[in-house]
Amino acid sequence: MNSVIKLDHKDVDAIPFQEASLDIWDKKYRLSAKDGTPIDLSMDDTYKRVARALADVEQPAAREHWYERFVWALRRGAIPAGRITSNAGATQHKPATSTINCTVSGTISDSMDDILGKVHEAGLTLKAGCGIGYEFSTLRPRGAYVSGAGAYTSGPLSFMDIYDKMCFTVSSAGGRRGAQMGTFDVGHPDAIEFIRAKRENGRLRQFNLSLLITDEFMQAVREERDWQLAFPLSRKEIPAMPRASCGASARRTPAT
Repeated sequence: MNSVIKLDHKDVDAIPFQEASLDIWDKKYRLSAKDGTPIDLSMDDTYKRVARALADVEQPAAREHWYERFVWALRRGAIPAGRITSNAGATQHKPATSTINCTVSGTISDSMDDILGKVHEAGLTLKAGCGIGYEFSTLRPRGAYVSGAGAYTSGPLSFMDIYDKMCFTVSSAGGRRGAQMGTFDVGHPDAIEFIRAKRENGRLRQFNLSLLITDEFMQAVREERDWQLAFPLSRKEIPAMPRASCGASARRTPAT
């Protein structure tokens, strides 16, 4: 038997905030001046600040109308994205921040210039308080030959370590920090290393990780067929590549 519980707005207002909720609000979302003096004296002040910023994008005649409705919604449990709660209406005190919650990095090309260039772009994005996502399977696998350097690469996971440390350094400055999402194609030769990366104590702790699964991979799993791992190479690089990095068959392996 299904039942619907209706809450009167007075009941919602009467629910006290948990101590942990107040602590998170104080450390991450409460607006304070440069010297640490709180500007949002209460959580309701935060609601009003956010509601005013949202309403002020409307036509002047409609602003008060929407301000009242936004305040009403926030007081009754509507939760905007973290960057909005932290940064909306706060331009005077932190002009370099953003209300954009999630961004996506441009394609990381398989070159040192672009890998480090995207680190720089990501650092500025995180400094503004935004989250950012990347795909790292565009980088050649560990052990692949780099003809320009005459050496073998340490692989995409080692470059992810650089992004991870950069994010930690930017985040350690305080405030509402951005987060990182790292994705990886299931056909890349380093896919298993990617799956296992967080088993290492302390590694990639500034990342959420997602493996990009294809319909073809799932069909291979259902039919218990081998799954080919491969990465595109130039002709002059193929002779120098270890066999496993050029294209290896991997039988179905539990992603645990």
